[in-house]
Amino acid sequence: MIGQLLNRIVSRMARLLCVYRGKRIADFVAICCDTFHRGLNNVDIKMKRNGEFRVLKIISSFQPKCIFDIGANKGEWSYMASKMNPSCHIHAFEIVPSTFAELLNSTKDLDNVVQINCGLANKEGTISISLGDDSWTATGCKIEGMKFHDEYYKNEIQCKVRKASDYIREQKLKCIDFAKIDVEGMDFQVIKGFEDEIRNVRVIQFEYGIFNISSHDLLADFCRHLYDNGFVVGKILPRCVKFFEYHFHMENFCSSNYLAVKSDQKELVEKLQYYGA
Repeated sequence: MIGQLLNRIVSRMARLLCVYRGKRIADFVAICCDTFHRGLNNVDIKMKRNGEFRVLKIISSFQPKCIFDIGANKGEWSYMASKMNPSCHIHAFEIVPSTFAELLNSTKDLDNVVQINCGLANKEGTISISLGDDSWTATGCKIEGMKFHDEYYKNEIQCKVRKASDYIREQKLKCIDFAKIDVEGMDFQVIKGFEDEIRNVRVIQFEYGIFNISSHDLLADFCRHLYDNGFVVGKILPRCVKFFEYHFHMENFCSSNYLAVKSDQKELVEKLQYYGA
């Protein structure tokens, strides 16, 4: 009751303030509200602060045997996963050759990390990757017409991609305990590329954000596909994973990480959603 009353009061205040949009003070308040909203949506790339490290730590407590790091970049996540799971085989995929060289260097002493200079997608072939001054922000989903992207992504290269399902069969992998995906807008294409092999994946981490404007993949598309394949879906927050049923108001393009867990992994889901450090 109190929550509903407060919600109505805030809604009324917002409508009153909206009358003054176009005036400097009202527009400044709107900017502040947007910044506040982005913070509440966990728009944060720091893994030890945004909840990603907590997720990896909890999953590691279940002793995973096989992990995919898709969009491994320079190898920071693979390095952490390797140190936390020394008996686990980690397959690190990085599509950009110059970034792959840095991945090789950072993980060269890790016997349980296999580095693959290839991207994953929903079909085999080559795709155009846009590069900025630093290759770690490379993307296959540049937002055309967005001034920052047009000015930043000045170079383009062709890179190889293949389907996760083909790789899994080729390597004769029986189970992927955790697939972490961070590929700047192509996450849904990667997930679709698992095809029927998705039945052998326990946990998938993916990102949904501004690059999905270009890829045209909505959070609704992720949820529908994952629900149909027996997963529950939640948003990674600093101290918990908040599992949810999809609603259209979640389509905010705030760059955040989400977690899909097979619904039969009840103990894992319970630990992930428990609020705590």
